[in-house]
Amino acid sequence: MNTTGPMSRILTACALFTTVISQPAFADSASTETLTIQSVPVQFELDATIEAVNQSTISAQTSGAIKAIYFDVNDQVEAGALLLEIDNIQQQASLSQARANLAQTVAQNEDAQVLLKRNQRLFKKGTVSQGELDSTTARAKSAAAAVAAARAQVKQSEEQLAYTKVRAPYSGIVSNRHVEMGELVNPGSPLMTGLSLTELRAVADAPQRLASQYQSADQISVRVNGTELQPAKVTVFPYADAALHSVRLRADLPTSAENLIPGMWAKVVMTTGQRDAITVPADAVIQRSELSAVYSQRNGKAVLRQVRVGNPQGERVEILSGLNAGDVIYTDGYAQLANQSSAAE
Repeated sequence: MNTTGPMSRILTACALFTTVISQPAFADSASTETLTIQSVPVQFELDATIEAVNQSTISAQTSGAIKAIYFDVNDQVEAGALLLEIDNIQQQASLSQARANLAQTVAQNEDAQVLLKRNQRLFKKGTVSQGELDSTTARAKSAAAAVAAARAQVKQSEEQLAYTKVRAPYSGIVSNRHVEMGELVNPGSPLMTGLSLTELRAVADAPQRLASQYQSADQISVRVNGTELQPAKVTVFPYADAALHSVRLRADLPTSAENLIPGMWAKVVMTTGQRDAITVPADAVIQRSELSAVYSQRNGKAVLRQVRVGNPQGERVEILSGLNAGDVIYTDGYAQLANQSSAAE
């Protein structure tokens, strides 16, 4: 019979946790604590995902062939950096034509305005009829409107030319490139996808009953990589998902948070109130596989008592069963375990 299998190890662990140690507990040098009822927060943990606040796909706003590409996937870019260029021959020609048209309409408008002023003087002298003055006035207004339209065309052509140089809207990292050199693009064609690593948020779906208890951002914290973060801002969507009956919750993380990347798992912790509980220092709990135990003091001796632990409360751990208020426990469980092993030898 195999005596070193999983069942044997479980029986050994159970025997350890149910044994009363009869040797002295070295209580003179050990630190103890008398347990009392304490108020602890009522907390619920929600699975969350870290995502970038700024994450977008840049699309072409003009037509042309890709002339140059300056960044690729995984490259860091600064805000305003030139990502790629689109061939601008057509846009340069359109701008030149628009400027020439503007110069022509400006000259025609100047001539129309001079003629209008002259006819107005002649009308006062009675040498120009009312009909001729009205016609001159209409031509002058039309010429002025043509100038305004030509200037708008120049501005539009300048914008089309500027669109041939695609720049980063914010600092971040390129996550995808959708075009190759020489490829023809049209307005709306995706060019590059990027995201910012400086502004991140945790996104979770809260059950309807839990979302109804949300009142302020002080109730929310984010736990990721063993670190508790206080969000800079919390947004709770004003509607529920029709299929899951859950409410989307977004917690903006502080920019000082380190070692976070989009796509990571996190926990959004919501505090809804307070309740009474018994807690012990985390160092007092001894873990053996799935079993937990604490050394308590009974008649001057150390007794290993199996306990059921709950949620961590800072540097302490909640005890769900196995201990009562008034019990005296040793605050360093593993030190007591070492003492007991030395005494047994």
